[in-house]
Amino acid sequence: MRSKFLLYPAAIIASIAAVQPAIAGAQYLTAEQAMALLYPKGVTFTEDFRLLTDKQMRDIREFSGIELRDRKVRAWRVSNGDWLFVDHVLGKDDTVYYALALSAKGEVKGIEIMECWELYSKIRLPEWRAQFTGRKDGELRIKGDIENITGVTLSAKHITEGVIRMLATHTLVFADPTSPAG
Repeated sequence: MRSKFLLYPAAIIASIAAVQPAIAGAQYLTAEQAMALLYPKGVTFTEDFRLLTDKQMRDIREFSGIELRDRKVRAWRVSNGDWLFVDHVLGKDDTVYYALALSAKGEVKGIEIMECWELYSKIRLPEWRAQFTGRKDGELRIKGDIENITGVTLSAKHITEGVIRMLATHTLVFADPTSPAG
């Protein structure tokens, strides 16, 4: 009698698995490949990873209105004065990794989606990513500035939040306040 009851949970799990296909994440680009897509040949990258202090995290949160989940910032100084950041945000069901290229003046030069679930790969569309180009700190809002994509609304929203947070991080932590660009 007891063995019958043990079969029910297994049968339920098997039927769910048959209806709901497994979705695997896809890595589209490494950091090096994203660098090559975002910058011309001949520039060099100098790693400048930083751990944010509690004060920096509070300042970024207050400045951007976006909550920070990770203290570590993965950044590279580009030989032409630009910055490249590799960041991640939570999508609907996964973590989305992206590379963000900022000019020396803090404008978005480009964004590349490095890793996300294949189901949500519409965020990799060039025309969607192009909406970020030219945006600066304070010039990007979560609602109204970046068009959502049906079926990937949360991923699109969270990437927008991530870009807003990284623009604030650049302004408050990485930009040189004494330079005309900073």
